[in-house]
Amino acid sequence: MKKEYEKKTVRKLNDMKDRFKNTKGVRGNPLLYTVYINDFRTYETGLTVIEPGTINKEFYMTKGHRHKKPSREIYIPLSGKGKLLLQGAKAKLISMKKGEVYIIPKNQGHRLINTGNKRFEILTIYSKDTGHDYNFKFKKRVFK
Repeated sequence: MKKEYEKKTVRKLNDMKDRFKNTKGVRGNPLLYTVYINDFRTYETGLTVIEPGTINKEFYMTKGHRHKKPSREIYIPLSGKGKLLLQGAKAKLISMKKGEVYIIPKNQGHRLINTGNKRFEILTIYSKDTGHDYNFKFKKRVFK
């Protein structure tokens, strides 16, 4: 999917400074993650590739979101090590395993976090008309 895709989203620290607890002293604008997206009319697939690293000991993560139209999403980790943060009334942190299938419940905020020292790659599948609320607030943080 990294070679054949229809849309690519790149997120660097400057795109997400408000998501980290402390960005003081960080030099440059490191790459945090890239998403390669393919459109299949009614649904999309994405390959999310999160780089390894930390910002003042807080692991690199995705921006995270909740769907505007309540809908489930499928995550399948392909390589690397990481966690899935689900945020509903309470926060739930799940250690993900390569090849397992994770179903994101409706109305839950969700964020991926790379806790390893290699790229964390996850296949995502979701309905195209769900919409994304990237202003969703997550209560839990993950530090090294």
